[in-house]
Amino acid sequence: MLPNYLSAYRVPALALLVLLIALVQGTSTTLSLAYHFARPLESLVNVVWLGTYVLATAGLFASFGINWITWLFRYRLLLMILLVGVIASTLWSLDNILTLERSVHLVGSTMIAFYIGFSVPLSRIVSISALVFSILMAASVAMALGLPEYGTESYEGSIVWRGVMTAKNTLGFWSCISCMLCVAMMWRTSKVFLKTMLWCLGLGLSLLCLYKSESATSLLALGISGVIVSGLVIAHRFRLGLISTLALALLAVGVVVIMFQQINTAELIGRSGDLTGRGDVWQQTWKIILDRPLTGYGYGTLWYPTESSQYIQQSLLDFTWLVYHAHNGFLQVASEIGLPLACIALLMVLQQMIEVVYCQYQRQQSGTLFVIAFSAALLLSNYSEARFLVNREMYWIFFIAMPISMLQQVSVVMRDGQLNPLPVPLNDKQRVKTQERVAERSRNREMKSRLKSARQINPELPDSSEPGQVIDGQATHKRSKP
Repeated sequence: MLPNYLSAYRVPALALLVLLIALVQGTSTTLSLAYHFARPLESLVNVVWLGTYVLATAGLFASFGINWITWLFRYRLLLMILLVGVIASTLWSLDNILTLERSVHLVGSTMIAFYIGFSVPLSRIVSISALVFSILMAASVAMALGLPEYGTESYEGSIVWRGVMTAKNTLGFWSCISCMLCVAMMWRTSKVFLKTMLWCLGLGLSLLCLYKSESATSLLALGISGVIVSGLVIAHRFRLGLISTLALALLAVGVVVIMFQQINTAELIGRSGDLTGRGDVWQQTWKIILDRPLTGYGYGTLWYPTESSQYIQQSLLDFTWLVYHAHNGFLQVASEIGLPLACIALLMVLQQMIEVVYCQYQRQQSGTLFVIAFSAALLLSNYSEARFLVNREMYWIFFIAMPISMLQQVSVVMRDGQLNPLPVPLNDKQRVKTQERVAERSRNREMKSRLKSARQINPELPDSSEPGQVIDGQATHKRSKP
């Protein structure tokens, strides 16, 4: 079996544009700036989202025809079922119009993720995201210090940062991810002093924003993700086998479990035992889930309420204040679309994590460790925040796009001399180039094998054949660069 991963391909300019728009819009930066400085432009944010959905969909069909749809049903069937379930929840929703609107946004956000994943190599996603997030962290520091009335907010009697984003926890999570991106880029550019120093600056700004946001969940997620990635780095550096790697992983899990049991992590990160009253939210959310366990109340109706839909939450939950989300990813999904689809969502997450870990172990490439770190941080943050299956958010776009981009690099596998079907929808030009490259490598291996056999018969033959030398009735030739 001879894999050919890390195959190079040209990135469409449209895909890079979609990625840049998603990074700025999906971190709530444009919404926050419009809210603070240009209220009439708030509606323009949704228009930009709709336009980006159209661009992504058009780009998918232009680059891949319908191959990408076939690939999704073959390798992302659970995700497709989940999306169909979200749309179907319009039929039994307590607010059909709101569910339909937010379902369209979720499907559109997923189309953006598909286009980015199929079109942009993982290494480019990481480098572009690192640059954009570093700029956003610098802008957040400037906003918090220069315009504190916009860049800060009051939380439990203290002033915390939210920067150019809508809330402190949003800034905290993306500060955590920005730290990971900057470390990844420092690792990649370690031999270039100036670039390394710039990424160090980005890391410093990200850590400052994380500290000032006082986002407890993000701080804990960064620490645990660091433990997980460190274990994988050790496994790769010392070339540990599968059994040794699993043993190291179990050891890391044991350390995390002991930390949770022996250390009051809530006090460590400055929160009460129920994470600032979230326990009451979880209890009431679970109660209403049991009232509608199969269907839920309709995607987008209960959480992130609008002025016209607040009555739904007020009629179901016994709170004197507005609760924007369930503060737990699984509970929020189950309350909106039911327990069966929530379990399908968990299986989809498990599938993607198996793919990522497999690629780290068997098909390692630049950016795989970041995918693992991001996925771990996102899943951990869903313990006390709701960041799964959320439309118009970079959480969801990243989570869907990066594993697809990672698999896009695993382009062709030769098994027993036969070319297997491509696991990803390369376009015709890319497919031809890839097949030619694989065929050339196959010829080179065959020529080496013949030369080895000829040397066994005649030991006086040189160790390497010269161009034009005849081996087994065929002339050798110079090997062209792949």
